[in-house]
Amino acid sequence: MSKWSSYQREEMPRLEPGSYRFEVVNVEEKQSQKGSDMIVVGLRPNGTKITVNHYFVQGEWFNRNITSFFDSTGIEEGNFNFLTWPGAVGAAKFIEDERGYLKVSYFLKPEKAAELPPWVGPVPERQTVTDGFEDVPEDEKLPWEE
Repeated sequence: MSKWSSYQREEMPRLEPGSYRFEVVNVEEKQSQKGSDMIVVGLRPNGTKITVNHYFVQGEWFNRNITSFFDSTGIEEGNFNFLTWPGAVGAAKFIEDERGYLKVSYFLKPEKAAELPPWVGPVPERQTVTDGFEDVPEDEKLPWEE
């Protein structure tokens, strides 16, 4: 008996192209290959373990593309505090690129997303960011000032 005798065929789960609800799982600022600023957003289609990266590159179509993302996810328009984006939920039409990888074709508005099947599992919650000092009482004098 070989140490490899426990092998069993197992294929990677595949998500067919189509419209899906997604969760924002990560956000990163990067530079494109041509040196333009860009935002890379990791999207996880509902019910899967895969992450599809979407790129918002600074340029001619940036405002239009990021506006449709804000509309789909409910992220406040113009909110570029990326720490608050993870957990946001939206919907998009996913297609395959020439290499067979999924990518976002376009984001769906909430009215169109309402036609999709409901979210499977617990609905994610958006991250919140606080400065951590709201409840700290302000002292009148510091110890060395007495």
